[in-house]
Amino acid sequence: MATRDATAAVAASRSVRAAAALERVRWLSVLRVMLGALFVSVFFENLNKHLYGSKGYAGLIGGYRAEGNAPGAWKDFEKFIADHGSFFAPVQAMFELSLGVLLVLGIGTGLVALVSAGHLTALWVSELAPRRWVWEILSLVVIALVVGLSALPALLDGRRRPSARLLGPPTFGPGVAMPARLAVGVLGGLALAGAILAAKTGGPAHYEDVAWQSGVTFGTLLVLLGLLDRSREREVAGP
Repeated sequence: MATRDATAAVAASRSVRAAAALERVRWLSVLRVMLGALFVSVFFENLNKHLYGSKGYAGLIGGYRAEGNAPGAWKDFEKFIADHGSFFAPVQAMFELSLGVLLVLGIGTGLVALVSAGHLTALWVSELAPRRWVWEILSLVVIALVVGLSALPALLDGRRRPSARLLGPPTFGPGVAMPARLAVGVLGGLALAGAILAAKTGGPAHYEDVAWQSGVTFGTLLVLLGLLDRSREREVAGP
C-alpha cells in the first residue's frame, strides 16, 4: 500500500511540474515566431523562383486572375498590380521579408501581425479557386489576427516608454539562459530547413537553396531575438 502511495505521489509531482512548465511557455509568441518563419521562407521561395521579377510577378498575378474566383473589382485591381509589376514586385519582396523579420524579433507585434493578417487576407481572396482548400490561408489569417490583437494593448499602453511599447514583452522566460537561447536558434533554423527539404518547397530546381537560405536567416533571427530579449528584460525590471 505504501509503495502504491509513493508511486502515485511521484506521478502527481511529475504531472504538476509538467503542467507548470507548459504554463510558462508563451504560446502566442510561438505562433508569432512561426508566422515570421512563414514569411521568411515565402520570401526565399519567391526569390529563387524569380517571382519578384517583373515577368515572374506578372505571371503569378495573371494566374490568380485566370484561375481564381475573386470578385471582378479585385481582378481589375490585380491587373493594375501586374501591369506595374516593375514597381510592385520589389516592394512586395521587401514588405514580406520585413514582416518576417519583425514578427520573429517581436518588434511592434500588435501592428505588424494585424498588417500580416490584412496581407494574408488579400492573398486568400486572390487564391479563391475550386482546386484550393478554403482554410489553406484563412487559418493563417485567424492566427495573425489573434497574435496582433493580443499584443495590441501592450503596444498602445501609454504608461510605458515608447521603446518598451515597441519591443513588447520578452519572448524567452527569465530563467532561459543565453546558451539555451542560442540552441533554440540553431534548432529552429535546422527545423525550418528540414521541413522545406522534406516538402521540396520551391520545386526541384530551387528547394535546396530555399531550405538553407530560410534556415540560416530564421536561425539568425532567433539568435538575435534571444539577445534582444535582454533589453526587454531590462525594461521589465525598470531602473
